[in-house]
Amino acid sequence: MLKENGFRIERSQLEQGWAIRKLTLLAMMASLRILQMMLVYLDDNEQSINEVFDEQEQRCLQMIGKKIKGGTEKLKNPTKANTLKWATWINCKNGRVERICFSKKARPIVLQKGLTKVYNLYEGWLLYQNYH
Repeated sequence: MLKENGFRIERSQLEQGWAIRKLTLLAMMASLRILQMMLVYLDDNEQSINEVFDEQEQRCLQMIGKKIKGGTEKLKNPTKANTLKWATWINCKNGRVERICFSKKARPIVLQKGLTKVYNLYEGWLLYQNYH
């Protein structure tokens, strides 16, 4: 997940050892979140959303969830609200990959692309919160 189709750290233009270590650490932290979301769909046990997303991120996920929810019961988030499975559904839906998540074939690269989109929205949401 750190190389090739994932975070592509091997293509980094960084030359200093400390910078490469910092980039690798950030990518590994994101990878851990992705793996936790992936495991949610492989296991029936619920993991607390607080272990993966902080309070601000959860508030942003709630706003994203309201925006992308479907008009019919079939298109709505079928998971229990404010759980990691709920957040993973929002991640997949926002990344347009929800069918892969629900078929239990969620691969780390697919989840990484969805999470990247969620974090791009999160950055914009933070800017709005801070300057509005």
